[in-house]
Amino acid sequence: MNLEIVHSTRYRYSAPIAETMMEVRLRPMDGNGQRCVDFRLELSHGVKPHTYVDGYGNHVHYFNLVRPHSGLSVISRSTVETGLDPDGEPGEQLVQDFLRFRSPVKDVEGVRELARRHAIADHSSPAAVEQALDELTTSISREFTYDQKVTNVYSAVDDVLALRAGVCQDFAHLFIAVARAMGVPARYVSGYIHLRGDKTSFTASHAWADAWVTGRGWIGFDATHPVRTTPHHVRLAVGRDYTDAAPTRGIYVGSANSTMTISVKTHAVG
Repeated sequence: MNLEIVHSTRYRYSAPIAETMMEVRLRPMDGNGQRCVDFRLELSHGVKPHTYVDGYGNHVHYFNLVRPHSGLSVISRSTVETGLDPDGEPGEQLVQDFLRFRSPVKDVEGVRELARRHAIADHSSPAAVEQALDELTTSISREFTYDQKVTNVYSAVDDVLALRAGVCQDFAHLFIAVARAMGVPARYVSGYIHLRGDKTSFTASHAWADAWVTGRGWIGFDATHPVRTTPHHVRLAVGRDYTDAAPTRGIYVGSANSTMTISVKTHAVG
Protein backbone atom coordinates (compact mmCIF):
# COMPACT_ATOMS: atom_id res chain seq x y z
CA MET A 1 0.00 0.00 0.00
CA ASN A 2 1.19 3.53 -0.81
CA LEU A 3 -0.07 6.34 1.39
CA GLU A 4 0.26 10.07 0.78
CA ILE A 5 0.18 11.97 4.07
CA VAL A 6 -0.16 15.70 4.76
CA HIS A 7 0.40 16.70 8.39
CA SER A 8 -0.31 20.36 9.13
CA THR A 9 0.48 22.10 12.42
CA ARG A 10 -0.35 25.77 12.85
CA TYR A 11 0.52 27.99 15.80
CA ARG A 12 -1.11 31.33 16.51
CA TYR A 13 -0.05 33.81 19.19
CA SER A 14 -2.15 36.49 20.86
CA ALA A 15 0.64 39.03 20.31
CA PRO A 16 3.91 39.07 18.35
CA ILE A 17 6.62 36.96 19.93
CA ALA A 18 10.38 37.33 19.54
CA GLU A 19 11.61 33.78 18.92
CA THR A 20 10.49 30.19 18.36
CA MET A 21 12.76 27.17 18.81
CA MET A 22 11.38 23.85 17.60
CA GLU A 23 12.28 20.32 16.62
CA VAL A 24 9.99 17.97 14.71
CA ARG A 25 9.93 14.24 14.01
CA LEU A 26 7.70 14.18 10.96
CA ARG A 27 9.64 12.12 8.41
CA PRO A 28 8.33 8.54 8.46
CA MET A 29 10.92 5.92 9.35
CA ASP A 30 12.32 3.29 7.00
CA GLY A 31 12.34 -0.40 7.87
CA ASN A 32 10.13 -2.79 9.81
CA GLY A 33 7.68 -3.14 6.92
CA GLN A 34 7.61 0.41 5.54
CA ARG A 35 9.68 2.77 3.36
CA CYS A 36 9.49 6.56 3.03
CA VAL A 37 9.42 7.19 -0.72
CA ASP A 38 9.21 10.99 -0.59
CA PHE A 39 9.26 13.66 2.12
CA ARG A 40 9.00 17.45 2.12
CA LEU A 41 8.87 19.82 5.05
CA GLU A 42 7.36 23.28 4.52
CA LEU A 43 7.99 25.97 7.15
CA SER A 44 6.53 29.47 7.13
CA HIS A 45 8.63 32.67 7.14
CA GLY A 46 11.23 31.11 4.83
CA VAL A 47 12.77 29.09 7.67
CA LYS A 48 15.36 26.50 6.64
CA PRO A 49 15.69 23.57 9.07
CA HIS A 50 18.75 21.56 10.05
CA THR A 51 18.57 17.78 10.41
CA TYR A 52 20.06 14.89 12.35
CA VAL A 53 19.20 11.29 13.22
CA ASP A 54 18.72 10.67 16.94
CA GLY A 55 19.72 7.62 18.96
CA TYR A 56 16.49 5.78 18.14
CA GLY A 57 16.87 6.22 14.37
CA ASN A 58 14.32 9.03 14.14
CA HIS A 59 14.81 11.77 11.55
CA VAL A 60 14.77 15.11 13.38
CA HIS A 61 14.42 18.56 11.80
CA TYR A 62 15.09 21.59 14.00
CA PHE A 63 15.04 25.34 13.53
CA ASN A 64 15.14 28.67 15.33
CA LEU A 65 12.98 31.57 14.07
CA VAL A 66 14.50 34.77 15.47
CA ARG A 67 12.30 37.68 14.44
CA PRO A 68 8.90 38.93 15.57
CA HIS A 69 6.02 36.76 14.38
CA SER A 70 2.37 36.15 15.29
CA GLY A 71 2.07 32.68 13.81
CA LEU A 72 3.95 29.71 12.44
CA SER A 73 3.04 26.78 10.22
CA VAL A 74 4.77 23.40 9.90
CA ILE A 75 3.52 21.20 7.06
CA SER A 76 4.98 17.81 6.15
CA ARG A 77 4.15 15.92 2.96
CA SER A 78 5.11 12.25 2.86
CA THR A 79 4.62 9.27 0.60
CA VAL A 80 5.09 5.95 2.37
CA GLU A 81 5.04 2.40 1.06
CA THR A 82 3.71 -0.02 3.68
CA GLY A 83 3.09 -3.75 3.89
CA LEU A 84 6.69 -4.61 2.99
CA ASP A 85 8.49 -7.69 4.27
CA PRO A 86 9.89 -7.53 7.83
CA ASP A 87 13.54 -6.61 8.25
CA GLY A 88 15.86 -9.52 7.55
CA GLU A 89 17.98 -8.62 10.57
CA PRO A 90 15.65 -7.38 13.31
CA GLY A 91 18.45 -7.14 15.88
CA GLU A 92 18.26 -4.26 18.33
CA GLN A 93 21.39 -3.43 20.33
CA LEU A 94 19.59 -1.22 22.84
CA VAL A 95 16.55 -3.39 23.38
CA GLN A 96 17.18 -3.82 27.12
CA ASP A 97 16.84 -0.06 27.59
CA PHE A 98 13.14 -0.48 26.82
CA LEU A 99 12.65 -2.40 30.07
CA ARG A 100 13.41 0.64 32.21
CA PHE A 101 10.70 2.73 33.84
CA ARG A 102 10.56 6.51 33.98
CA SER A 103 7.63 8.90 34.18
CA PRO A 104 5.12 8.91 32.52
CA VAL A 105 5.62 5.12 32.17
CA LYS A 106 5.59 4.20 35.85
CA ASP A 107 5.96 0.95 37.78
CA VAL A 108 2.90 1.18 40.03
CA GLU A 109 0.58 -1.38 41.57
CA GLY A 110 -2.11 -1.08 38.90
CA VAL A 111 0.51 -1.86 36.27
CA ARG A 112 1.79 -4.87 38.22
CA GLU A 113 -1.77 -6.14 38.68
CA LEU A 114 -2.36 -6.08 34.93
CA ALA A 115 1.00 -7.80 34.39
CA ARG A 116 -0.02 -10.59 36.78
CA ARG A 117 -3.32 -11.05 34.95
CA HIS A 118 -1.49 -11.40 31.65
CA ALA A 119 1.49 -13.41 32.83
CA ILE A 120 3.41 -15.11 30.04
CA ALA A 121 3.10 -18.88 30.21
CA ASP A 122 6.52 -19.55 28.67
CA HIS A 123 9.01 -16.73 28.13
CA SER A 124 11.07 -18.93 25.81
CA SER A 125 8.12 -19.28 23.42
CA PRO A 126 7.57 -16.34 21.04
CA ALA A 127 4.01 -17.57 20.47
CA ALA A 128 3.26 -17.48 24.21
CA VAL A 129 4.68 -13.94 24.50
CA GLU A 130 2.61 -12.72 21.55
CA GLN A 131 -0.56 -14.33 22.92
CA ALA A 132 -0.13 -12.58 26.29
CA LEU A 133 0.45 -9.23 24.55
CA ASP A 134 -2.59 -9.72 22.31
CA GLU A 135 -4.70 -10.35 25.40
CA LEU A 136 -3.26 -7.27 27.12
CA THR A 137 -4.14 -5.17 24.05
CA THR A 138 -7.74 -6.38 24.20
CA SER A 139 -8.01 -5.81 27.96
CA ILE A 140 -6.88 -2.19 27.74
CA SER A 141 -9.38 -1.50 24.97
CA ARG A 142 -12.24 -3.10 26.91
CA GLU A 143 -11.50 -1.73 30.36
CA PHE A 144 -10.46 1.85 29.53
CA THR A 145 -12.65 4.44 27.82
CA TYR A 146 -11.35 6.55 24.97
CA ASP A 147 -11.98 10.13 26.11
CA GLN A 148 -10.15 13.19 24.80
CA LYS A 149 -11.21 15.39 27.71
CA VAL A 150 -9.74 13.64 30.76
CA THR A 151 -5.97 13.61 30.12
CA ASN A 152 -3.27 15.75 28.51
CA VAL A 153 0.22 15.21 27.09
CA TYR A 154 1.66 15.32 30.62
CA SER A 155 -0.59 12.59 32.07
CA ALA A 156 1.20 9.59 33.53
CA VAL A 157 0.19 5.95 33.74
CA ASP A 158 -1.14 6.27 37.30
CA ASP A 159 -3.50 9.04 36.12
CA VAL A 160 -4.86 6.76 33.40
CA LEU A 161 -5.33 3.91 35.87
CA ALA A 162 -7.24 6.18 38.25
CA LEU A 163 -9.44 7.68 35.53
CA ARG A 164 -9.91 4.39 33.60
CA ALA A 165 -9.85 6.57 30.49
CA GLY A 166 -7.53 8.36 28.12
CA VAL A 167 -6.45 8.66 24.49
CA CYS A 168 -4.13 6.69 22.23
CA GLN A 169 -1.03 8.19 23.86
CA ASP A 170 -2.25 7.05 27.28
CA PHE A 171 -3.14 3.55 26.08
CA ALA A 172 0.32 3.23 24.50
CA HIS A 173 2.00 4.30 27.73
CA LEU A 174 -0.11 1.85 29.73
CA PHE A 175 0.67 -1.02 27.36
CA ILE A 176 4.39 -0.20 27.55
CA ALA A 177 4.36 -0.10 31.35
CA VAL A 178 2.58 -3.45 31.66
CA ALA A 179 4.73 -5.10 29.00
CA ARG A 180 7.87 -4.00 30.83
CA ALA A 181 6.44 -5.35 34.09
CA MET A 182 5.88 -8.64 32.24
CA GLY A 183 9.56 -8.65 31.28
CA VAL A 184 8.99 -7.65 27.63
CA PRO A 185 10.87 -4.64 26.22
CA ALA A 186 8.41 -2.14 24.75
CA ARG A 187 8.68 1.25 23.07
CA TYR A 188 6.40 4.15 22.16
CA VAL A 189 5.50 4.76 18.51
CA SER A 190 4.10 7.99 17.09
CA GLY A 191 2.52 7.87 13.66
CA TYR A 192 -0.69 7.67 11.69
CA ILE A 193 -3.45 5.21 10.92
CA HIS A 194 -5.30 5.33 7.61
CA LEU A 195 -8.93 4.39 8.15
CA ARG A 196 -9.65 1.06 6.54
CA GLY A 197 -11.99 1.21 3.54
CA ASP A 198 -11.50 4.95 2.89
CA LYS A 199 -9.60 6.33 -0.08
CA THR A 200 -8.92 9.55 1.82
CA SER A 201 -9.00 9.94 5.59
CA PHE A 202 -9.02 13.13 7.63
CA THR A 203 -7.71 12.13 11.01
CA ALA A 204 -5.15 13.02 13.68
CA SER A 205 -1.76 11.74 14.59
CA HIS A 206 -1.83 8.38 16.37
CA ALA A 207 0.23 6.37 18.85
CA TRP A 208 0.73 2.73 19.77
CA ALA A 209 3.45 0.47 21.16
CA ASP A 210 6.04 -1.90 19.77
CA ALA A 211 7.04 -4.94 21.83
CA TRP A 212 10.27 -6.86 21.31
CA VAL A 213 9.69 -10.58 20.86
CA THR A 214 12.90 -12.61 20.71
CA GLY A 215 13.34 -14.18 17.30
CA ARG A 216 10.54 -12.06 15.81
CA GLY A 217 11.77 -8.50 16.35
CA TRP A 218 9.51 -5.50 16.98
CA ILE A 219 5.77 -6.18 16.75
CA GLY A 220 3.22 -3.35 16.93
CA PHE A 221 0.21 -3.47 19.25
CA ASP A 222 -2.48 -0.78 18.99
CA ALA A 223 -4.63 -0.91 22.12
CA THR A 224 -6.90 1.90 20.92
CA HIS A 225 -8.59 -0.13 18.20
CA PRO A 226 -7.47 -2.92 19.36
CA VAL A 227 -5.31 -4.67 16.76
CA ARG A 228 -1.78 -5.55 15.89
CA THR A 229 -0.45 -2.92 13.55
CA THR A 230 -1.27 -3.35 9.87
CA PRO A 231 -0.21 -1.76 6.56
CA HIS A 232 -2.66 1.02 7.50
CA HIS A 233 -0.27 2.12 10.27
CA VAL A 234 2.66 4.43 9.46
CA ARG A 235 5.49 4.94 11.96
CA LEU A 236 6.96 8.41 12.40
CA ALA A 237 9.24 8.01 15.42
CA VAL A 238 9.97 5.70 18.34
CA GLY A 239 11.33 6.10 21.86
CA ARG A 240 10.94 5.21 25.50
CA ASP A 241 7.73 7.27 25.70
CA TYR A 242 6.00 10.27 24.12
CA THR A 243 8.82 12.62 25.13
CA ASP A 244 11.27 10.87 22.78
CA ALA A 245 8.90 10.57 19.82
CA ALA A 246 6.65 13.66 19.84
CA PRO A 247 5.94 14.83 16.26
CA THR A 248 6.51 18.47 17.25
CA ARG A 249 7.86 20.19 20.32
CA GLY A 250 9.37 23.56 21.06
CA ILE A 251 9.36 26.76 23.07
CA TYR A 252 8.81 30.43 22.27
CA VAL A 253 10.01 33.70 23.75
CA GLY A 254 7.42 36.40 24.30
CA SER A 255 4.48 37.55 26.41
CA ALA A 256 1.59 35.94 24.55
CA ASN A 257 -0.78 33.02 24.68
CA SER A 258 -0.58 30.36 21.98
CA THR A 259 -3.04 28.08 20.23
CA MET A 260 -2.19 25.07 18.10
CA THR A 261 -4.29 23.33 15.46
CA ILE A 262 -3.35 20.02 13.85
CA SER A 263 -4.81 18.28 10.84
CA VAL A 264 -3.74 15.05 9.13
CA LYS A 265 -4.89 13.79 5.74
CA THR A 266 -3.98 10.32 4.47
CA HIS A 267 -4.70 9.24 0.91
CA ALA A 268 -4.32 5.73 -0.46
CA VAL A 269 -2.59 5.73 -3.86
CA GLY A 270 -3.36 3.02 -6.40
